[in-house]
Amino acid sequence: MYPRYFPPNNMVKPINQRGSMLVIALFVIIVLGLLGLTMTRLLSSSSETIIHEVLGQRALNAARAGINCAVAKQLGSGCDVIVSPFIFVGVPGLENCSFTYEISSSDIQDGSKEFTYWTFSSEGQCTVGNTNVTRNIYVDAMQAK
Repeated sequence: MYPRYFPPNNMVKPINQRGSMLVIALFVIIVLGLLGLTMTRLLSSSSETIIHEVLGQRALNAARAGINCAVAKQLGSGCDVIVSPFIFVGVPGLENCSFTYEISSSDIQDGSKEFTYWTFSSEGQCTVGNTNVTRNIYVDAMQAK
């Protein structure tokens, strides 16, 4: 019915198809190389994120220790920290961490009652290599006179 098309004999010979696999192989190598490079960058940024999270939690714990010390020192429970910043030495998990705290107060009159309004602030700081992470905590308290 319809005439069938037969390609010329010189088109289907294997000798004329040399090099096509080379182009495909080169394309696959480039794509896999870019995929590997992308995965390496993702893993590297993931590791940095985890380091910042861990150091952030340690700095938060150091700041909490500073708030506890400031409140205890001001309200009479006692705290042995005299120097500021206080650097943790020999405390597992808080190596290379420190805290500083500040205490401020003001007197408040409410009718016939007098109160002292305290503001405690603490900054925890942890440093590892070139990475430095800080966390701040603020606590307000009121004490009747």
